[in-house]
Amino acid sequence: MNALLLSLAQLALAIVLSALAAYLAFYLFELLTRRVNGWQGLQQGNVAVGIVLAAAIVSTAIVLRPALSLDITGWDAGTTLAWRALLAQGLQIVVGLVLSVVAFALALLIFGALTRGLDEIGELRRSNVAVAALLAGVLLAVGVMVSQAMAQLMTALAGLVL
Repeated sequence: MNALLLSLAQLALAIVLSALAAYLAFYLFELLTRRVNGWQGLQQGNVAVGIVLAAAIVSTAIVLRPALSLDITGWDAGTTLAWRALLAQGLQIVVGLVLSVVAFALALLIFGALTRGLDEIGELRRSNVAVAALLAGVLLAVGVMVSQAMAQLMTALAGLVL
């Protein structure tokens, strides 16, 4: 019964923190593209902004996926261990969010430096869907590649808390 309650608590924590992660992905977009107002772009129907925002949210979810999967099978989930498991999961998500922001920021900065002839932010403001698709691909690729390293890091982090 304790394992069921712990699983439900983990689900609730995952839902709340996933919503927070989606918002933080939007904030990351705003931070990295200061010349583009994401809300205004969406309200004006800028499809390019919507594509990049969606990719940022999905990429964040890909990176954070390992943080949401804390394997509790085989545990004697007593009350103390249950709280430690929830703490471990919350800590994993916070660390994962910080690392995903750093990874995406670095990837976009490096990509921007490599494509000097292309003003990605200016093209997003002009609703250039082709550039948005390219940036979305970069974000998704970074998310997929970083997620494996994140999984290993999350396992090590959980071992420290548990």
